[in-house]
Formats: sequence, structure tokens, C-alpha cells
Amino acid sequence: MGKEYRILEIQDQEKKSTWAREVLESLPDWFGNREALEEYVEGVRSLPFWAALDGEGKCLGFFSMRFHYGHTGDIYVCGVRPEFHRMGMGKSLYDQVERCLLERGCKYAMVETLSDLTDYAPYEKTRHFYESIGFEPLITLTEMWDKNNPCLIMIKVLAQH
Repeated sequence: MGKEYRILEIQDQEKKSTWAREVLESLPDWFGNREALEEYVEGVRSLPFWAALDGEGKCLGFFSMRFHYGHTGDIYVCGVRPEFHRMGMGKSLYDQVERCLLERGCKYAMVETLSDLTDYAPYEKTRHFYESIGFEPLITLTEMWDKNNPCLIMIKVLAQH
């Protein structure tokens, strides 16, 4: 059986930043670009943030969101420590986030990730995860990041009450 954890929305900016850094640094295959990692660590401070915490208060994974036009929730950054991959923690975190998106009246959820035009196994797993929770590929933008890192935008239509 997996490790016990609870999911909480976090308000404290220092905790958000510290926990994002700890989790993202445990994922060098995804967050090896130091400049991008620092941008995420700073960016989460002012954004909604949900964390999976173990019994000792250690952050095992998190999701941080942005909002666009009042009806779209955008996964700004997320991560789960590698020793907890494929145990349902990412799905549990996302399920909590989606409930909050629906409460805010969002119609869509979106995420930007590395496109399948680039053959890179870690992001193949990432895309598979997003597909498993209902996201679909929308468009690849080769000019958004750079030609070696084409951006795939994935979207999910949220169920309305």
C-alpha cells in the first residue's frame, strides 16, 4: 500500500516556494533547466497551490494553477516526487484541483507540456498522465518556447453541474 497523505490548499507563500523547489529538484529529467525551475519557484508564491503532505508535513507533490478569462484553469506547474509516481497521488491532487475549478465556474482546464514532436521519454509519461485524467491534445506551438522544445497545449472540458 502507498504512503498515507492528505491534500491541502496552501496559502503560505514561503511554504509554496520551498515545497515547489523540493519537489521540482527531485525531478531533474523534467525540471533540469535551472532558470525555468527558479521561475516556477517564484511564480507559485502568488498562485493557488495544493500539496500532498505526509504525516510529518513533508510535501510529496503539488499542483499550482493560474486562471484565464474567468473560465479556464491553467496548470502552471505540478510535480510528484519520483518515488510516488504511478501510485495515484497526481490524480488525487488533480481531482482536488478540478473540484476547485468547478467551484470557481471554470469550463476548461489546460496545461502546457513538451510536445510529442520531441522524443523524450519523461514527457511521454507526462502526456500519458494528462491523457489518463481526461486531457486531450489541442495544438503544438513550435514558436512558444523554442524549436527544440515545441509546446503542446492540452485541454479538458470540465463537467458542469
